[in-house]
Amino acid sequence: SSSDAMFLFEKRYDALLFPQENELGGTCQKGQLLLRGYDQELVNGQYLRNAYVFDGSNMEHDITMRLLDLKADIRPYDEPTLRYRSDDDQRTLMSGQVLLRGMFGTEFVQQTKVNYGQSPIIPLHVADRSRDVLNPNHDECPALDDLYETAMASSDFKALNTSTEFRHLYTMIEKELGVKEMTSPLECLMTTICTDRTLPDILDDYERKPTNKTAAKWEASYANNRFERLMKLGTQVEVFPFLHNDATYSKLAMGPLWAEILDKILPIIDRGDRGAARNKLHVISGHDTTLIPLLASLGIWGLDKWPPYASMFLLELHEFIDGRTDKDFYPSYYGFRLVFNGQVLTDQITGCPEGHDICDFGVLRNLLQPFAKRDGRMCEATKTTAQLLGTEASQIVSGSGGVWLYLVTIFMSIAIGFYGAKWKLKRSDRVAIAGIAEMTEFRGGYRDYPTIPSEDDEKPDMRVI
Repeated sequence: SSSDAMFLFEKRYDALLFPQENELGGTCQKGQLLLRGYDQELVNGQYLRNAYVFDGSNMEHDITMRLLDLKADIRPYDEPTLRYRSDDDQRTLMSGQVLLRGMFGTEFVQQTKVNYGQSPIIPLHVADRSRDVLNPNHDECPALDDLYETAMASSDFKALNTSTEFRHLYTMIEKELGVKEMTSPLECLMTTICTDRTLPDILDDYERKPTNKTAAKWEASYANNRFERLMKLGTQVEVFPFLHNDATYSKLAMGPLWAEILDKILPIIDRGDRGAARNKLHVISGHDTTLIPLLASLGIWGLDKWPPYASMFLLELHEFIDGRTDKDFYPSYYGFRLVFNGQVLTDQITGCPEGHDICDFGVLRNLLQPFAKRDGRMCEATKTTAQLLGTEASQIVSGSGGVWLYLVTIFMSIAIGFYGAKWKLKRSDRVAIAGIAEMTEFRGGYRDYPTIPSEDDEKPDMRVI
């Protein structure tokens, strides 16, 4: 009958003719995930599998890092074991999907065969893009406008914005490139150099010296390393409000997301909720502007840093279970480890012991308690939002026993996507030399073994939970 009929649309972006035009040609959209970004996230998923998934093929896999044991977790991608969270942008949705394919591709294939060709279905937790909190959302929290404007009007930012370097580079892009406003050059520069396109000649000096006939003139007028200097300045301008005034803007913006994360952790610590019906792996697919305020709110981000494409920030929860752990370091018996693109950052948190990969969870809880909230965030558009930082932190909560890897939250930024560039660029076969996340080799985790102080020289009994 006609009620059973179905058909497909073929979508063509050809409805406009000159002078009305689409932003991009063909079927491309701004911000789409590119094939190179697909490959990046696939490798990220494989790294995570090597770190946290035990399938019986590698008996040297650190038993304390076996977050998912496929002999026990038959379908590790099912809820509640896995929770996948993203915003509703195409590139973030697909980045997370590809990462999960890299992590569980073998199991997906097996399940599809067993289930007569029907592919596994993984719930994806999203929100309306206009209301989501994976990025600073000024519409949802108008006080962010105040904090941003306060940062940009500060004497520190004015010193940056009127510096000799700023004026020098502004003169260069206005005179040589015809750019009238000093808007952020980051997207243009990074999407160009990381997708094998040619930079404007005057900026084509990354780790090399231009040889064209005007190179000497440019060097005399604007000095060397113009690409890196423009990247650095653009990064400082973009990152500044995230760090200003003890990262107040970042803390207010990321409060609901941190509350969402703590919802998965605190029941384990407060009630000892270690039952089977709990999240073990929490994947959050966001943006560079998700990672920056998250890390800034912890006090571990710098003015000159921008996350590479396909970056990953991992928060691991560990439980101490052997009774030999130094209680001066771990009074709550739970620890956390922070890893960003293969680098352990835990000891950069104020209150964490220097040189140790794992820190007592009470330190992180005290740090987050004043602002990790959904309600009472003081989001009204006033100038008093900084009072938020005066809230008292809660006391460190003691738990029962041990160190075993128990829960991993993965924050990931998108891989390479394409944005509409404001500067005209030429195509070439240039090799991409910047912006790719460098991940270290896994062997049961990002490092061979977490450094944990104990009362004797043996490794304490621990696992990731």
